[in-house]
Amino acid sequence: MKAMRRWKFPRVVASVMLASGCLGGCSVFGGDDHERANVKQAVKRIDAVLDDTFKAIRPRIKWREGPAHISAHRNSFTNTANGEVGVDRKRYVRTKVSKAKLAELIKAVYKHWSAAGYEIGEMNPRGPSFSATASDGCVVHFSVGGYGNISVSASVDVSSDAVSGDIWGEEGDKFPKAPNGGPDYAPDVRDPYWSK
Repeated sequence: MKAMRRWKFPRVVASVMLASGCLGGCSVFGGDDHERANVKQAVKRIDAVLDDTFKAIRPRIKWREGPAHISAHRNSFTNTANGEVGVDRKRYVRTKVSKAKLAELIKAVYKHWSAAGYEIGEMNPRGPSFSATASDGCVVHFSVGGYGNISVSASVDVSSDAVSGDIWGEEGDKFPKAPNGGPDYAPDVRDPYWSK
């Protein structure tokens, strides 16, 4: 009886490791590797989602675009790359949005994502922020940070052996320098409608 108990634990551990390895390598894009979107296609996808989101905001607001970035996914047991990466980009709103108009901006983005068929996640009242997921797995996120900083980001997972880092040729816009020497994400454009 004791011998059987000793063998159950390793079998369970092996089963969990096998399942985790399979789950860690799966992509939101179905099909074989050659059918899955590559990094360049992923950048086009997230840029299209961001373009559509900002076009839905009326009157238009100004923004700066951050670099497209790759985050290599790693196997949680072996800490090795699993052949899948996340591709993301963030846009920072340059238009100063008053507290009185913030709810209207949130409503415009929320309404657009709902109409596009995205599954809306829960609203986080702190900030505030919320996210949504498209049918192909593309995730979009709206967030309000300190000093009135507003950003919209999009990300999608694809099969690739690329390493983490900014994508060459997709550096985005040049940002002014903040007092600490880093990029300044603060809104710097007044608008007769949004800034009132």
